[in-house]
Amino acid sequence: MAQGTGVRLAEGDLAPDAPLLHIRGESMSISTEAARSAPSVASHQAARLTAVDVVLSAPAGTVHALRDVDLDVHAASSLAVTGASGSGKSTLLSVLALVRRPTSGGVAVDGHETSGLDRSELVSLRSSRVGTVFQSFHLEGSLSAVQNVMLPWYFKHGRTARRTAKERALGVLDLLGGVHLADRRPTDMCEEDRQRVAIARALVLDPALVLADEPATSLDRDAADSVAELLLAVPRLTGAAVVMVTARSCVTAAADRVVELDSGRIVSARAVPARLMPALD
Repeated sequence: MAQGTGVRLAEGDLAPDAPLLHIRGESMSISTEAARSAPSVASHQAARLTAVDVVLSAPAGTVHALRDVDLDVHAASSLAVTGASGSGKSTLLSVLALVRRPTSGGVAVDGHETSGLDRSELVSLRSSRVGTVFQSFHLEGSLSAVQNVMLPWYFKHGRTARRTAKERALGVLDLLGGVHLADRRPTDMCEEDRQRVAIARALVLDPALVLADEPATSLDRDAADSVAELLLAVPRLTGAAVVMVTARSCVTAAADRVVELDSGRIVSARAVPARLMPALD
């Protein structure tokens, strides 16, 4: 187990045997040939942080939210982030989400270095390559599930190619076992299904990186387990990387890798021994 400042999470063996979902053109299809080439997919970095520091201003003075953080997040893998309250977990996700610029250090998402990008370029990269799953779902109550999942498409492409957007949305819902929810509004769903729809929305633009900050906090234990299993299956279903902040030991045991933060530093990084991937049924 690596200790100390600046631990870089190293790539391990990852050979997914489940199909990868590819969203191209006007349809969504499962490519088993792509699945057979998964090791080359896994070698691609969905994100990289290099010597990242985040210093925040506070009434009592400056706060070092992140200190000299080095982190590689590989495609088609899951990463659990742990640590006590105030250790820097949410700040880490905000940097990966391109919502917060670091005070110093480098950030790359899907091979794109971000230090030289202006605000509009950051927004464009974030909207196309980063998906976010929120604790509180943030679903629009007046829209159906499929319309909620279509929203990122409209924000990026406008209301053109509506058929393509709907096919993508239905395809992702089907992949996650939620196509039966397509015409329901959030008020007609249980919380677990709302989060299922929220995960589908995060995937509809085929992101390289999916971020989730304790996404099952508001759910009961069984529903929380189901949502965690769904998120941990995403890398094998889509080839995206999933980074999930969690305090649940069952999630850290099931993720491909785990990092622990303390006072803004990565104090440990480890690969989880080979285990069965969670089932979606």
